[in-house]
Amino acid sequence: MRPIFLFLLSAVLAVKVGAQSVFDMPGLFPQHKRFLSQFVTAVGQNNLIAAETAVRSALKVFPNDANWNYNLACVLARDSRAEEALTHLETAIRCGFTDTAKLDADADLETLRGLPRYAELKALAEQLIKDPPRNPMLSTALPTEGTAGTEITVDALNTMWNWDPAQGGYFTTRFDLKPYTGTTPYTGPYAELIAPWIAEGSAAGNAGDLYVNRDEDRCAVRFECFPGLTPVLYGAEATARGAHLNQANGLFVGPGGPLPVIGNTTSAINPPPFWRSLPRLISTDASQTVIALRLAMANQLYVYDATLDHIASVRGDLLVSANPSIILSGDTLSTDRPNPVEAQRGLTELILAALAAMPPDTKAEMLRRGLLVPTVQMLLRDHVIGAKDYFTPEAHPTVFDPRRINGEALIRAAHALRPEMLPPFFQLAVRGETMPVPNVEFFDLAGSEGMVDTPVCVSRIRRGRDYTKSVTLQAVMPTTKIREYRWFVVSGDPEKIRFRSRSSDNALMTVDIDWHGQYMGRDGMECRRVDVACVAVADNGALSAPAFYSLRFLGNERRVYATDEGKRLLSVDYAPDPVTGLRYEDPILSAQKNWQDFYHYDADGRLKGWFRRRAAKDPEQFDTQGRRVTASAPDGTPRAVVPVKYTPRFNQQGDSLRTPALELIQSDAGDPTELPR
Repeated sequence: MRPIFLFLLSAVLAVKVGAQSVFDMPGLFPQHKRFLSQFVTAVGQNNLIAAETAVRSALKVFPNDANWNYNLACVLARDSRAEEALTHLETAIRCGFTDTAKLDADADLETLRGLPRYAELKALAEQLIKDPPRNPMLSTALPTEGTAGTEITVDALNTMWNWDPAQGGYFTTRFDLKPYTGTTPYTGPYAELIAPWIAEGSAAGNAGDLYVNRDEDRCAVRFECFPGLTPVLYGAEATARGAHLNQANGLFVGPGGPLPVIGNTTSAINPPPFWRSLPRLISTDASQTVIALRLAMANQLYVYDATLDHIASVRGDLLVSANPSIILSGDTLSTDRPNPVEAQRGLTELILAALAAMPPDTKAEMLRRGLLVPTVQMLLRDHVIGAKDYFTPEAHPTVFDPRRINGEALIRAAHALRPEMLPPFFQLAVRGETMPVPNVEFFDLAGSEGMVDTPVCVSRIRRGRDYTKSVTLQAVMPTTKIREYRWFVVSGDPEKIRFRSRSSDNALMTVDIDWHGQYMGRDGMECRRVDVACVAVADNGALSAPAFYSLRFLGNERRVYATDEGKRLLSVDYAPDPVTGLRYEDPILSAQKNWQDFYHYDADGRLKGWFRRRAAKDPEQFDTQGRRVTASAPDGTPRAVVPVKYTPRFNQQGDSLRTPALELIQSDAGDPTELPR
């Protein structure tokens, strides 16, 4: 099989399959990714039998999917099984594969092209391009017509699924909206300012903006106060499958491309052991982080409540990273009974008011360049009450409380914003870092400290033994001319964080972060995370939204480092606290361990190994490669070792708060081996 066989793997076709609904796709998508991985491997090995097996397995789940039927047609054509290949090619075409240029160019179909039925199928594809049938197997969504400012509905006909694993998988819903022609006055926040501006034509208003609520209107804004704002509803088929709830899962597009969206939800994931706020869910799932970035770059902004993971009176700040693709809200002033609904509604309405206050040309340019989310991020952070300037931690809170934002000043700034002062958008990339060795320098299910890498946020989970974690980051600006990049600490101890510039404009920066563990952050909030921000300052003084590097420390371990210059690791205690019991940590990040490790060094400070202690058990000795020592010389030098493996043990009754839901179990992985003397 020649490489041309792979071209369809990157094609994005979305098909409603058989009796399934397009809204079933989030649950079925993992199977698609697994079969696709098997298929790609088989193609890479030129294994026709394995490729056919993978495709037929996929078709049991997706019997009317254009992608998989086309792939099977290619495999069968390669195997000279023409009639069966043509049958599946016809199914693929009727399900939406109508790209006749690819049909003619694909070398895998070469054995079919001289057959009369192939010509008939090509003619069918050309016919379906001109007159697509309105049926549930259509491969492209048919736009729903409507008028801006009136309700529009997400349904199975106007929605398709993006199958590309590299993009995480998400819905795309198509609308064709007529312009708003109403004359209802604006009555939202700061109406005394914004309504006259709209009337005189110096403010854009909300005509053309979409509003999406994803918690069944628990925190819905007063959309009737924002004339021209278009509420998006979900039809019965979508709501029956939960497509209307929780984190954003799709793009909304019009004839000219993505439509501007403001959405919000106070939903959270509550069943143990994987309870979490939606921001923590997004940051612990790479595919969800990719989707959040994709939506943000398409002018689709979502406000999420972070209360479950950001409340001082319970467990402090459990969030994993700072992610400017989304906006986090919270009630940070009420200590006894916080009101996340009012905080979220107030913040979302303030954002809608800012969009309404913008000059029409500024708003149009912002949307053209995909800068809605960075612009709102910049405006919010530039108007936090009490912040001395944009480059101080106070200007970049983990969550936004609308009562801590100078709303009137923000609205006036939005109205004064000119197109040339829109925030420049740059990309953050890792240029150098050292990753620790699993099962030697740390013990967990993860294979490294890596978590997420996107152009706006990079996050790591601190696992290695070293006292200091060093990373070299580069800010890359594709177009705008930048005067300088400003790096500063947002969360963490500034005395334990150092910056080493590698370029004159600070675009290349090495950041050294010493061990923090769990510490008391701002506002008396226990924190486990360090956030470093980078802001671009354009030649004209325009400020970017920040990009972040986040380093998350684990709460289920207590470390002791030497106080000398070498800062050697002396011990790590993973076991539950004898007084307070289990120490909570997100089970996705780390499994519970029931031991303590004590490290020992030679006279020159070189690691010799460690001893592992468990309650009511004799200590075990390990060498520098993480092998268990089964025999030692009188001076403690290892004479025989056995490799060790670590496997997870699940406890279905575990809630991760009182009882471990996921525990790491150590066992020997072979027979002892004598070491040379």
